Amino acid sequence: MLPIERLAFGRETNDAGRRRIAQAILAEQLDGIVHLGDLNGSASGWARFDQDYPPGELASKHIHVCRGNHDCGGLWFGSSKEFNRRFPKAIAGPKEVDVGYLRLLLLDTNEQAMSKEQWRAQVAQFPEALSRADSNDQVKHVLVAGHHPPFTNARWHAPSRPVLDNFVAPFMQCRKARAFFAGHVHGYERFAIDGSCFVVSGGGGGARFGHRHGEKRRRAAVLDLADPHPLHYISVEASRDAVAFSVRAIDEASGDWVDLDHWTT
Repeated sequence: MLPIERLAFGRETNDAGRRRIAQAILAEQLDGIVHLGDLNGSASGWARFDQDYPPGELASKHIHVCRGNHDCGGLWFGSSKEFNRRFPKAIAGPKEVDVGYLRLLLLDTNEQAMSKEQWRAQVAQFPEALSRADSNDQVKHVLVAGHHPPFTNARWHAPSRPVLDNFVAPFMQCRKARAFFAGHVHGYERFAIDGSCFVVSGGGGGARFGHRHGEKRRRAAVLDLADPHPLHYISVEASRDAVAFSVRAIDEASGDWVDLDHWTT
């Protein structure tokens, strides 16, 4: 979180919760980790990141990162140098990663931080990547991940028009597509749209945002959670025939781990 967010907006800090999320993730036997962006900007922020996710331990977990808007740097977000050094493959996707029966397609949704040529190339390459996955007999399921969500009921952030216009339709047309993940909004949302699954998972420890409810919602979600949404992470387990998604969250009242959501495709 930026210092100005704490001072000007009084946003919460979740240092202890962030550490618990990191410890829980690292304790699991994982074939890979996908981070949906906004890792850090400042030197002190990267120091905290390395405390939560020791570099040697994290490397053994095979982390894959989608670049967030904070990671792009600038006046408000600081330098992008450290992010670029650590995660050069996260810039100007899409990236294709195979994990067991899964193919992950990782997008860079930061249109404003990319050249027009880079953005157009990614938009053109995305349907081609989906088509390759559909025609590959070794790939049974496809997951797409990027930072900005095409659908959200967040108060602070609107749905991403560039993502909605360029990536949603090809995703929904992909025969093996199982879920489209995004971050950016610090909460948890799941939408079922014409048989396709769209998930917002921004519960890794940032200040939590409010959401629209009732008639003010932009779109009905599968779960209508009370604010603030709990800190959480999502585990994915894929077999040849199905993918199971489990959302583990820290209960606000008890501090215990709870199962916030679960579904299978």
